[in-house]
Amino acid sequence: MTDGKQFKTEEWWKTGVIYQIYPFTFADANGDGVGDLKGIIQRLDYLNDGNPESETSLGIDAIWLSPINQSPMVDNGYDVSDYYDISPTFGTLEDFDALVAESHKRGVKVILDLVINHTSNQHEWFIESSTSKDNPKHDWYLWQDPEPDGGLPNNWLSYFGGPGWTFSEARGQYYFHTFNKNQPDLNWRNPEVRQAIYAMIRFWLDKGVDGFRLDASSVFSKDEFYRYNPVKFGATDKNAYHNQHHLYDKDLPENHEIIREIRQITDEYEDRLLIGETFIDSRLYDSTIFYGVNNDELHLPFAFEFSFSPWYPGYLQREIEKKELITPAGAWPTYFLDNHDIPRHLSRWVECSLCTNPTEIAKAAGALLLTTRGTPVLYYGQEIGMVDYVDMPSDKSRDTAVMDDHGGALPSSRDGARTPMQWDDSVNAGFSFGKPVDPWLPVNPNYFEVNVQRDLADKTSILNFYRLLLKVRKNSEALRLGSWRTLIHYPDEHLAYVRETDHEKVLVIINFSYEKPFVVDSYIEPENWLVLASNILEAGKLIDLPDTLHPFEVAILRKE
Repeated sequence: MTDGKQFKTEEWWKTGVIYQIYPFTFADANGDGVGDLKGIIQRLDYLNDGNPESETSLGIDAIWLSPINQSPMVDNGYDVSDYYDISPTFGTLEDFDALVAESHKRGVKVILDLVINHTSNQHEWFIESSTSKDNPKHDWYLWQDPEPDGGLPNNWLSYFGGPGWTFSEARGQYYFHTFNKNQPDLNWRNPEVRQAIYAMIRFWLDKGVDGFRLDASSVFSKDEFYRYNPVKFGATDKNAYHNQHHLYDKDLPENHEIIREIRQITDEYEDRLLIGETFIDSRLYDSTIFYGVNNDELHLPFAFEFSFSPWYPGYLQREIEKKELITPAGAWPTYFLDNHDIPRHLSRWVECSLCTNPTEIAKAAGALLLTTRGTPVLYYGQEIGMVDYVDMPSDKSRDTAVMDDHGGALPSSRDGARTPMQWDDSVNAGFSFGKPVDPWLPVNPNYFEVNVQRDLADKTSILNFYRLLLKVRKNSEALRLGSWRTLIHYPDEHLAYVRETDHEKVLVIINFSYEKPFVVDSYIEPENWLVLASNILEAGKLIDLPDTLHPFEVAILRKE
């Protein structure tokens, strides 16, 4: 580890909570069935109304928007055709300016998804590049001649399935795409490409954006000689992508040079955040290298080990302990349970043998996420216990980029985790503010029982427990910035850990199973603990440590 570049004591992104919005399905203001920026503005008070004592607000600190740029929507915005404009699907640049202004008025930061590994094949850059081998942008993308027999340039594959090469009749060459054939990869070895992207980044920073989440940030750079990836010995995975050692199409050293240059740009502006998606089945699979040697790359690298862990205390603690050990000095961890690419955590975890109560699992999972050392990222709807729509009619699906490329590393469709936010029990869950229009994706049929309005009225709901957790976290120095120390080294049924600063000690106990005796280590004082949050104990009550825990009991206690 290295001391590296030290951060200020309370960077907003270290102490805050980020909330991911999938704009297609969060809120529809104009009644066309598709979410939009004005819809997000109208729901901002739910996320944070600026009142710390609010009875209805969630109390998050930043929103991260999945892509809202101009796009033909082959991959639902992750195929950008104009970096400088907003897709009419979501609104206008004026609407975006209004969203930034209204968010900042409430103390909420705005983070944009930045898709710069590739563009849409309808981007003007690619259209020009594909016209001939000698046009001004001829090498802005990754073009290669066919093999002498007319075959593919090499064995690189698409993450979405099948070969990573598509032939262009106009150029008589193949272009490479890490994802769908409609998403050609940019040539980051071309300095003109870099400068074009960096100018675009400054454009959005000048508009007041508070940071970016770099999509697919581990695959920007590829081998300049286009060497074949070695095939794994004896590999027989049905997904051919996993059968290669991806030595030449990802994780190259030059990748870090690109991220450092982007970080230097964001550092020119005050208090800006750089997040990165760092996995893409990386052979390194260690997101900590993306902090940089001197903490000069990503502020928050997204890794998936914690999210993909089974609902079992030993596995979850192992991932936390690993991150505690390998996070460089001066750097900061981050955790999430769900996002737009993976099934929601309740859909993943309710299948386990111990998981008989989804409501209590949701509360326990929320407590773990919001009390572990690091920046938590929530995915819209997880605070009310939304689950995947598993029986969605196939003719309603929108995830065409994945469905078009069968046999890839992703599920056949990600739509189940992207359904409309469930606001109330009115038509379409209030997504289009009660208007009877078919939404872009169908609403999960469980919205009559699972929705914001119902949860707000129920003091024991998942949403109100999340609201309590967020308030407790915001008011606790130990939970925001304290060290993390486990009390159970080989957890079987419980997690118990301490968050601590010089001024405060907080104990977190989570029972994953049925009632069993719980004994803490002798150096934890058994008496005088104040209940900060619990799904069993009364908040604000002074207690002695319990000897037993109820099924799925959560107790967050402060030493008095």
